[in-house]
Amino acid sequence: MPDDPAPVQPRRTTAAGIVALVLGVIALILSFIPIINNLAAILGVIGAVFAIVALVGTFRGKRHGKGLAIAAAVVCVLSVVVTLAIQSATVSAIDDAAKEAKGIDTSQDAGSDADNGTDDGAATSSDDGADDSAAANDEQDGEGDIEGAHVSIVSAARSGNDYEGNATVLVTYEWTNTTEKNNSFAALANPKVFQNGTELSTAIYMDNPEGYDSDSYLAEAQPNATARVTLGYVLQDDSPVTVDVTALFSITDDSKVTRTFSLS
Repeated sequence: MPDDPAPVQPRRTTAAGIVALVLGVIALILSFIPIINNLAAILGVIGAVFAIVALVGTFRGKRHGKGLAIAAAVVCVLSVVVTLAIQSATVSAIDDAAKEAKGIDTSQDAGSDADNGTDDGAATSSDDGADDSAAANDEQDGEGDIEGAHVSIVSAARSGNDYEGNATVLVTYEWTNTTEKNNSFAALANPKVFQNGTELSTAIYMDNPEGYDSDSYLAEAQPNATARVTLGYVLQDDSPVTVDVTALFSITDDSKVTRTFSLS
């Protein structure tokens, strides 16, 4: 008599698919919560990996639960998409709040973007390379606009020694308040001076050198008013210095005004 055929073992539901679905659901719930949704993105990616493993197992016939694996993959991917969308909206909201705190009219941003698109289209082909490079770096030579102010780097000249006897350079800035409320240079701008590729520290004077106004950095200017600011920096040697000015606490604006001075 022939032997009885061995009983067919039933295929089990893919465990990887279940894990992926659980991770995906948790990630989707957390993805709507700012800051915490950073964890949601990680769980979503891990869950997507488990979902792929589950799908491979079902395609090979070792496990069943193909629909479960597909659903898990969709939920995991959706959690990552929602996380990115919420983070983008959060960054935009924080940036708008920072602008409003400075007195910058955020309602003009959309119009400005549209105008920029029109102007870019009208630019001649001969200037495209230079314009694209400047736009990529957002660097303005000596004078330009940052968020909340129009800045001109007027001069950088040797000055008196600081309280420790170190040589200093006195940098003069001229700026216009382009916000809708009173503001100081300190509240809008982040000036830095570099020498030999490293940032110089701000100088502290015992006796103020000629041309130095210790109150100018914090003094407020009314909207559309122009003022001068002088700041001293401790020198390393006699090599040239590069002055950079960017907006203070700006998330989306990378504009920079820069200028290099020789001290000889």
